[in-house]
Amino acid sequence: MQKTKFEWALVLALHFCFPPFSLFGEPNSLILLDADKTKEWGEFLPKREVDQNLLQSMLDEIGVRRFDLDPKWLRLVHYESKGKENYQSKIVNSRFYFSSEGRTNPRAELEATIHSFFVEEPIPEGLIHPVCSYPARHQFIKQKFGVDFLKRNGIRCDRYEVWKESIHVDSVSIVFASYYLMAPASVFGHTMLKFNQKSNEENGSEILDYAVNVSADAPNLDPIRYAYHGLFGGFKAKFSLFPYYLKVNEYNDLESRDIWEYRLSLNKDELELLVSHLWELSRAEFDYYFLNANCGTFLVEWLDVVKPELHLKSKLGGVVSPVDTIKLYTQTEGLVVETKYRPSLYSEISFLIGQMEPEEKKAFYHLLDTSKNKSFDLHILENKDKGIRHSLILDAFLLASRYQSFQSPKPNEIQTSNEQKTLEFRSRFPNPTETLYERLIPSPPELAHPQSRIVTGGGTSNFGPFLEWKYRFAYHDLLNVSQGSPPNGELVFFDGSVRHYEGKKTELTSLTFVRLVSLSPYNPISKHLSYLFDFGMQTTLFKSKQNLWWEGLNGRAKTEWERKQVPNLDLAAGWTFADEFSKTKDRLGTISFLLGIKSQFHPRWEQGGRFGPNVQTLYQKEWGNWKVLGGFFIQHYWNQTIKNQIGSTVTLRYLWSQESEFRVEMKKEPNYQEVSGSFHYLF
Repeated sequence: MQKTKFEWALVLALHFCFPPFSLFGEPNSLILLDADKTKEWGEFLPKREVDQNLLQSMLDEIGVRRFDLDPKWLRLVHYESKGKENYQSKIVNSRFYFSSEGRTNPRAELEATIHSFFVEEPIPEGLIHPVCSYPARHQFIKQKFGVDFLKRNGIRCDRYEVWKESIHVDSVSIVFASYYLMAPASVFGHTMLKFNQKSNEENGSEILDYAVNVSADAPNLDPIRYAYHGLFGGFKAKFSLFPYYLKVNEYNDLESRDIWEYRLSLNKDELELLVSHLWELSRAEFDYYFLNANCGTFLVEWLDVVKPELHLKSKLGGVVSPVDTIKLYTQTEGLVVETKYRPSLYSEISFLIGQMEPEEKKAFYHLLDTSKNKSFDLHILENKDKGIRHSLILDAFLLASRYQSFQSPKPNEIQTSNEQKTLEFRSRFPNPTETLYERLIPSPPELAHPQSRIVTGGGTSNFGPFLEWKYRFAYHDLLNVSQGSPPNGELVFFDGSVRHYEGKKTELTSLTFVRLVSLSPYNPISKHLSYLFDFGMQTTLFKSKQNLWWEGLNGRAKTEWERKQVPNLDLAAGWTFADEFSKTKDRLGTISFLLGIKSQFHPRWEQGGRFGPNVQTLYQKEWGNWKVLGGFFIQHYWNQTIKNQIGSTVTLRYLWSQESEFRVEMKKEPNYQEVSGSFHYLF
């Protein structure tokens, strides 16, 4: 939906008047002081005898009733069992704990927390009383021991109460921002939690709500190091709070990502605990991993604190993407009570263009082509037949102009002036276009296929018949069903295949460590380049060291080839074209042209490896349960005697269910051809 001028003015005003409220906004010096005082307060001994007696009785009760092993306490401090009465918290920074042993000793942390709640000394400027820093812990201790330290010691938590009132939570929603393949951090999609205010919902101003984001605190790194730290560790995750409109502007508009909101069923007490624990988590840092400790898993653990009876975290597998957590919420009976779809700016444009007749499209593209010129003339629409829907054309043009302005590094004054002229001209035509058509809502993310895969199959080649087994750790390839997954995209981690040729040893045929492909269609509105990145091992052919062999009785000499596995790196970029905006969308499929470079390494080659440019063409089309993917390449190696190679492949996939596929593949490469069939099970 296009924002009115008033809405955009309001957004800009809010941005400058109320900057993003990050829970990690304290200066470093204050954080260090707080960390020191936390440990000091964890050993605090009260001076009054009555307080000393109460403290001792509470510590004794912990030993008798083992409150330190209470599931509520273990969840509040995010402990995980590491064996019989051995625990370790997922929170890695010492500032979160009152005890120096707090990360691995639940009892020591509970005792230190109780010690700190007795603190009566003056609190240093900028800090707050331990009871105010940990309101959820205080509530737990109040319930278990019957001691209310706020009333008993007259402690006031004004900063916490003002913060809690400012977000004023009436309900919460999990937010999923769809996949964005143009940035490494966003290829998995992203989840947040949104605090809903009833008054904002009634006024149609939900963008004024607050959202909680959990993200890796990652410096600007090159893609290789970014991927390494994301897969194997090195990033720390933190909770932060933002006005929701900032995220809508970033995801919906700047990155053109669809947003889905899932309202959760939480009662008043659960909402209170959710908010109070967030205040505590503002002090926490977690180790961040792309595959199993990401924005999705941290939100699940947070919700497990307030709805422990659902055991959400235990239902997740070893590999967890943000979309897996959305599936978990929607499949949990009674948890999700409402779903909302917020289309991206690009989805809005695609929808409107898709409604146009040929003459309307012609007028739309004329306006788009001339919008950056001084000769821009809207009166071309006045000469059109009355059947032309001016509001439809103008609304689509205004959205497209705004989309292109987001993609442009520098504002164009002429274009801005022409957009203003268009707004004035648009006011002459009543009736918004969105009320004229029923919106086609895309497949929601929870319908995406499972992301791990095992494969069994076989085939025949000029090396003889073979059996084949494959395993993919995660996530999605171009032949998987696109429903709920990245369109025209591929994201693969640790995909390997093993073959057994008749009469030969079983061999590792290929191993893809990372493969990332984005084939975003290039068109007059969106001019994104397509790209391909592939790093792993592939099988290639070498001339046998036993150069000759004798075939039959005719004595003719033939060259025999050996299969060897070699490290491989592919990089390519180019353009993808598709019939994106027609009423019969995708009827022609998608075709891509990529230009890149390929490098492989093995001591059998001259100079220890080969490298050179290549040209690739990919074609894909999906209809019903069927999908075809074809490819053709021309490879040139600068440093080899045999410089040029040409190959092709065609694969046909049939979808039996979300969890099972059947594929038939034909491949032709220099000196090698094969035909194979395989069954794929996704889990």
